[in-house]
Amino acid sequence: MSLQILRPVTIKARVTESLKARLTAELNAAIKQLDDEMAELESQVKRAQLTATISPQQQLQLHQLVEQERAVRAEKKAQLQEEISRIQALPLGAEVVQGTIQAMATVKVGDNLDALMTTEIVVEDGKVIAIRGEV
Repeated sequence: MSLQILRPVTIKARVTESLKARLTAELNAAIKQLDDEMAELESQVKRAQLTATISPQQQLQLHQLVEQERAVRAEKKAQLQEEISRIQALPLGAEVVQGTIQAMATVKVGDNLDALMTTEIVVEDGKVIAIRGEV
């Protein structure tokens, strides 16, 4: 007797210069988006201050809200920049986890479940170079 199950499969990428460049570009794009969002927010606040009559209390609340948003975005930006530094420090040839997918597997009496549940796919520049564990 056998049973079909879903099992996790870890996707790992071998570090190459092109992987570093791609990940860095993605993070730089995220940083630019944060900067653009902040610029848009500040622009909206200035328009609101010019076009509407806002009480001093509302101006203070608006200022506090903008400062909170600026702080949140600054923290996210710092985290992204730290991630860029970590990526640049990765040694070529190292393997990094990119994510996990689900795959079907057939399990039968006597199978090694631990080995079945630790299957990995290793990719290098988008190409599968190894499948580890029981298939």
